[in-house]
Amino acid sequence: MSIETISNQIASIDREINNLEREILNLDKDITRKSKEATTITEKMSREKDLKRFATLSKDLSRKNDEINNLEKRKNPKSKSLSDKQKKKRDLLVSLNKEEKKERDKSKNEQREILGIQQQITREIESQQKLSLQSLDGLIPRNTESINETIEKQYDVFISHASEDKDEFVRPFALLLKERGLNVWYDEFELRIGDKLRRKIDEGLSKSHYGIVVLSNYFFSKEWPQKELDGLFAIEDMGHDVILPIWHKISKNEVLKYSPTIAGILALNTSSFSIEEIVENIIEKIKS
Repeated sequence: MSIETISNQIASIDREINNLEREILNLDKDITRKSKEATTITEKMSREKDLKRFATLSKDLSRKNDEINNLEKRKNPKSKSLSDKQKKKRDLLVSLNKEEKKERDKSKNEQREILGIQQQITREIESQQKLSLQSLDGLIPRNTESINETIEKQYDVFISHASEDKDEFVRPFALLLKERGLNVWYDEFELRIGDKLRRKIDEGLSKSHYGIVVLSNYFFSKEWPQKELDGLFAIEDMGHDVILPIWHKISKNEVLKYSPTIAGILALNTSSFSIEEIVENIIEKIKS
């Protein structure tokens, strides 16, 4: 269970415990009051000499004891329920502590992983830059347009996505595109510590032939992915068809609700195609 789910359950069970404690407290007050009344009747009976009056007091005492027994019967299941809920709360608190520790450990591991990736990316970029400079030295472009195209368009595809979709789909998708020989702008490949995020993204958008947009509910809830999508639409407004949408765990009606414009673009759906099939379709589109 997630931390939020466990916290909500604890809050709910706290309310139930508070209600039960109030009900049991009220019952205890009634039992105490009636027990005092029964004691008073018993004391009167010990002093009573009149048989008729004694019989009346005896009936009163019997009735009072019945009332006390009924209150005890009402209290017992509530006391058991209270005990069960208190135990459940303790168990939930143990689970919450475990999940919070997992999250802390996960965060530390992710930070270490990101640092490692960034260091690897730095080395790869430096290596690629050296190779690119060597390749450019040997190029003899036919015209100025060819030179501009060589310099300006460094990436086959730019991948726009929400970070929540990385582990399940985006990272293995980006890696497979790269393995198949495409030059991919993907944040884990391109970003380093100290980079200006907006500037790097703008550079990636402007230097990419196509923009792959991984649409999901997470995507539409984030600001940065939608800014990237706005940038791709701006490029399309200049007469270039560059947007390649992929629907990930989202329906057409949901996409329509968020953006009727992008819902009208033919998309690949991760529920219908494997990562390998999607990569093949992307490569076929780029080479066509």
